[in-house]
Amino acid sequence: MHKKALIVLSLAAIFGLLTAVLVHRTLKGSSSAQAGQKTKPVVVAAVKLGLGTQIKAEHLNLAEWPESLLPRGTFTEVEKLVGRVTIAEIFPGEPILETRLAPEGSAAGLPAIIPPGMRAMTVKVDEVIGVAGFVAPGTYVDVVGTVVEGAGQNAVSRVILQNVKVLASGQRMETQKDGQAIEVKTVTLQVTPEEAEILALASNAGKLQLVMRNTVDREMVQTKGVDEATLFRGAGAEAGSRAMTVGSSQATARSTKKKTETAPSPETLSKATIIELIRGSERTTITFQ
Repeated sequence: MHKKALIVLSLAAIFGLLTAVLVHRTLKGSSSAQAGQKTKPVVVAAVKLGLGTQIKAEHLNLAEWPESLLPRGTFTEVEKLVGRVTIAEIFPGEPILETRLAPEGSAAGLPAIIPPGMRAMTVKVDEVIGVAGFVAPGTYVDVVGTVVEGAGQNAVSRVILQNVKVLASGQRMETQKDGQAIEVKTVTLQVTPEEAEILALASNAGKLQLVMRNTVDREMVQTKGVDEATLFRGAGAEAGSRAMTVGSSQATARSTKKKTETAPSPETLSKATIIELIRGSERTTITFQ
């Protein structure tokens, strides 16, 4: 037993030594590969940069990045980025890319994040219209307009804009870190010039309601709208019309049946026995079926 145990321990020691040698060689080769890989200084964010932020020198750092892993559009000099404005959130340690910056000369704030050809329009909302505060920058909404036609007898509601991006809620262009809802008084929407005309007319003619969309849902839905007559009286009127039609049909059937029962058919008359009684000047006809 003692001799067998000694053999097992010897083999375990040999296998352990071989494993240590292989691990050492692997780590050494990996270190050599990393040491031989070329790096390049890249400008990265030192702090979180929000939407529409004008970049300052203290917002940036230089970091060494492997050349093979560098994305396109990076910068190697801090001076070239001072004064530029961000159009997306950039997090600490993330390289600054040209695609995340507004064109040179853009002003800081909201104008920098409006794409070319688009417009930013602010509408007044309350807690309910703003979907209880969950309409945050970066979300998408539909806009429903409600107006009263004529002399105030019939209100009409319809989806007037769809898939509209929210640029800012209140004075905020960023969402809260904790994701909690915030109370807002205004919402700034990204619209085309034509959509801005529709939104302006609808906001002056009636009331606006924002309907939140799923962030990945871009489907445009065709709707017919709804009015009070259809919503509250249309169904009842239709049901009443159906009831009148059914009642008329039943009355017609009963009338036809009654006439059928009271008036004998020609065939019945042909089979009947008719006797005429004469009593003086009076004549009486008796029919036997």
